Amino acid sequence: MRFVCCSQLHNNDFLGGSSHRPVRPLDWMAVCLLSALVFAVAHRLGLASPYVVNDDVRQQLFWMARWLDPGLYPSDFLSDYAAAYVPAGVKALYFAAAKGFGCDPILFSKLLTGGLFVLLAASLFGIGATLEGPMLGWFCAAMAWAMPYFLKNISGGLSRAFAGPLLALFFWAWLRRSGRGMAWVLLLQAATIPYIAMLCAGCACLDAVMARLTDRPAAPFPARPVHGLVLAAAAAAVLGMNQALAAKGYGPLVGRAALAGDPVFGPNGRLDLFPLPNPFLDLVYWPFESIGLFLEWGLFPGIATLAVLAPMLWIGARRAPWRDYIPLYRPAAMLLAGSLGLYALARAIALVLFVPDRYISYSINLLYALGLALCLRWFFGGLLARRFGGPALLALAVCFGCWRLSGVGLYDYRADAPLCSAVAALPKDALVAGNPKDLDNVLTFGRRNVVASFELAHPWSVGAWKIMTPRLGHQLEAYYAKDSDTVREFARVYGVTHMVVREGDYAPKAMEKGPLFAPFDDRIRELAAASGKFALLDGAEFPYTSPEPGVRLIDLRRQPDAPRGQASPE
Repeated sequence: MRFVCCSQLHNNDFLGGSSHRPVRPLDWMAVCLLSALVFAVAHRLGLASPYVVNDDVRQQLFWMARWLDPGLYPSDFLSDYAAAYVPAGVKALYFAAAKGFGCDPILFSKLLTGGLFVLLAASLFGIGATLEGPMLGWFCAAMAWAMPYFLKNISGGLSRAFAGPLLALFFWAWLRRSGRGMAWVLLLQAATIPYIAMLCAGCACLDAVMARLTDRPAAPFPARPVHGLVLAAAAAAVLGMNQALAAKGYGPLVGRAALAGDPVFGPNGRLDLFPLPNPFLDLVYWPFESIGLFLEWGLFPGIATLAVLAPMLWIGARRAPWRDYIPLYRPAAMLLAGSLGLYALARAIALVLFVPDRYISYSINLLYALGLALCLRWFFGGLLARRFGGPALLALAVCFGCWRLSGVGLYDYRADAPLCSAVAALPKDALVAGNPKDLDNVLTFGRRNVVASFELAHPWSVGAWKIMTPRLGHQLEAYYAKDSDTVREFARVYGVTHMVVREGDYAPKAMEKGPLFAPFDDRIRELAAASGKFALLDGAEFPYTSPEPGVRLIDLRRQPDAPRGQASPE
């Protein structure tokens, strides 16, 4: 595929450089290789250790290990819900990696993250190259390296990882007026990240309607009968996933009335979803946090970096030939208008369309990135005209990206490696209970089913939450019980074979800061305040091994009234 300049820019040596030449295959190769380098350096710890992952990997991917070992994760609510929660296109990729190449899901999630990061940078390069040529293309690609927002959401190779790259790819096809390209990308979105498919379809249809109401050229998509079929197929995929969740008893998504009345959605709840945040945070504050060095150096240094950047952007904006970028304005305006419309609707009927900020955050960060690239490209016009100016800026951008993106979107769980190794040695049909926050690692790295974990506690999924709530409640009653009979009864009812106990969970400080989330915190404090000692800390009643300091692994199979068939080791 050959791309040429789409605009005639000023022939001024101060601004120009080599922006007029067509993009060559070597440019694409360089963009991909340098982006892969930035990713590899930034996520070097994740690539080196299976225990350094994105935190949400622990709720969506663990069950896929069944494809490598069918004995893992016998059918259970958590594993079945997690499987239903992942879109079909994402499942297909991981299935192909597991069955075709024997690739572990956690490892593949890291490789997929790198591939999607490269796709994002290449798509941004394509946007810049379509507008002007390779010069602007490089500045656009550098925004993927310089803004942590993108890699933070790509990290983990989950469904949301496809949002940024596929939105940029869709926008690139839109800018090129490629209806076929937009159609294919929309289908990919429907299979991997449904709410972005809704967003892009809505924005494209808005463009088509506005074109009919004005004297503007017709929209590239939808423009043909086959495009209607594409829209129908995308809608069917999105609705089909929602219906499948509902049919299995996990849906629907919670409504605004429930949001307002349940503390689980409040500041001390599972996620701080209500009251909904001020739109200023979604539109300005959070995006600018990714532009200034707030995350790395703090508030005042972040403000200082914005103060340094502001005059550079002002000078670049004054130098830029904005009339030559007219092809950008209409798609950008339609994307922004459509995103704001869906964002407003999602806030009005929260959370029926899921979390409202999903409909604006990707779009606004993409548009900010393009604006930054345009202004910086013209600010550095004089330097680019010099012989080594371009290569020097490129090297600086790569180094900056390697530094700024280091560890973005990753969490280090290596401290629990001994515990997870001990759990992995248990029979494959073992069922583990404990503190839900510990059970995420047990579930993912220990590869054993658990009663209820923190990451899979989704109060926004009405049906799933009805199933999860009693499991969480009973597990916590047993974990903080003062009598051993409560623990044994819990194990008998649920078929629990082992419990993981972290001794620090029973300390007064743990109770003060909030042991889990509302509304369970109050009940946990009640249990802790009752007279007596915590049953699970009685080594005589519940013998244990200690895979790591301060952590006990208790075998409940030898307890009185242990479930039949689980009273002896495998």
